[in-house]
Amino acid sequence: MTKKVWIDILTPKQAMLLGSLAIKLMRRGFNIIVTTREYDYTQAVLNNLGLKYLSIGRYGNTTIEKLIEEIERIRKIIELLRDSFNVAIAYPNPVVARVAFGLAKPYIALTDSPHSEIVSRLSIPLANYIVFSKCIPESSIEVYAYRKKTKLIQYNGVDEVEWLKDAEPNAKYVKSLGLEPYSYVVARPPEVKASYYRYPEVFELFKRLIDRVLDLKLKILYLPRYLDDPLIPYLEVRRDVIIPDKTYGVVGYHVVYYASAVITGGGTLAREAALLGTQGISLFPEEIYVDKCVENWGLPLTKCRDINECMRILSNSVREPDKYKPYAKTVLKSLERPSDIVLEVLKEVDN
Repeated sequence: MTKKVWIDILTPKQAMLLGSLAIKLMRRGFNIIVTTREYDYTQAVLNNLGLKYLSIGRYGNTTIEKLIEEIERIRKIIELLRDSFNVAIAYPNPVVARVAFGLAKPYIALTDSPHSEIVSRLSIPLANYIVFSKCIPESSIEVYAYRKKTKLIQYNGVDEVEWLKDAEPNAKYVKSLGLEPYSYVVARPPEVKASYYRYPEVFELFKRLIDRVLDLKLKILYLPRYLDDPLIPYLEVRRDVIIPDKTYGVVGYHVVYYASAVITGGGTLAREAALLGTQGISLFPEEIYVDKCVENWGLPLTKCRDINECMRILSNSVREPDKYKPYAKTVLKSLERPSDIVLEVLKEVDN
């Protein structure tokens, strides 16, 4: 079986998914090289997982910066890794796609984001395998793929199952942060600098929700995405708001499990909450296949569009924060991890 695997990780969500995958592969005897970049809590997540990694490059804020950073990352990665791997694994990632293709190495892409058109168009056509949830219609991935060379493989679950299925949330961890179980809300702003994000009104709704939550005398565990987050100066001086140190971050499943609710401008944290039986409130305005799937499983993930609707959902959750815990545990046990499929793909790569 293929032994030398390069895994490139760009975001905190990818760090949980691909970092967990890296640990699983290492336990099975694979030689794993993990690369990442300076962005958000990505390195903090990898540190908490105990993974060694190479940090190469940074996040580009503007279109020009993104292009320049990707060019520089390609050059540096080729210099460092050209003979160090024989298969690459990543989310849709133009850098990995180009390097793997240029070096004639197989590229296995995992994705749950067909709505992220730009990175999908730039990377999926060069992938040899695409692993994605059965929640996502094959046609929405197939539109990006070069079908003569790309194999599409689905699994019965969502990405978050990878790191949640064996998670054991601990209230002591929450208390070590100065929080009490079910006395706080986890808040994560929208990813406004992402190439696919075009909804400035969502950030305004998010800001108003923050104020309303604090009016309820709940604490907030605030997880910013960017160093220049405009809410940080306002929130960091408040005693009822905790902003984790960027070096250490937080172990997400502990704080999510014991939260009264999770409010996020994206989808990952809301799905993670729902799979743990915590109310996830997503402000992202588009319909996302994996979100809809989690809702259809009867788990507490809800989209909201206005302040009153959001507060109604939040108030119900505060009254019964553990209502869905037993049911969520049963659902989680029934789902597949994406890593189970990746292991099968790696066997196929060798044949």
